[in-house]
Amino acid sequence: MGRQCRNVLLKLLCLVVLAMPVGAAPYSTDPLSEEAVSYLELLDQGRYVEAWHEMSPFFQAIDQQDQWQNRQQAIRSAYGALEFRELFLVEYRDRYILSPDGQYVIVQFKTSFQYRASTTETVVLDCSTSPECTIREYIIR
Repeated sequence: MGRQCRNVLLKLLCLVVLAMPVGAAPYSTDPLSEEAVSYLELLDQGRYVEAWHEMSPFFQAIDQQDQWQNRQQAIRSAYGALEFRELFLVEYRDRYILSPDGQYVIVQFKTSFQYRASTTETVVLDCSTSPECTIREYIIR
């Protein structure tokens, strides 16, 4: 493993440890970032119906399925094919905007698309209501 890769992994580990609230049970970074990647792959493949069903019930209650799918399709069409995606940040929070207090994991990626060279994709996981985390939100900027 290269020195730069080790440095990135060490920084990521430090961010995870420092971001955890005192007394919180540590999450394994790998399964949560893998869950976020699996979700992004659904979007990459244009599988918007499946991606919608991966969203948390809270999200589904506040956003209409057809409108959300149309937005995702329009964004992905405008950005073009995925060229590159790299894990950038994993952050643990007990609060998330417009959501009840709980356990949230924010997973960010630096991403490049065919027509949009530099974007940040954020997948917010809601780990509050069930043993498995669900997707609370997806943001692309």
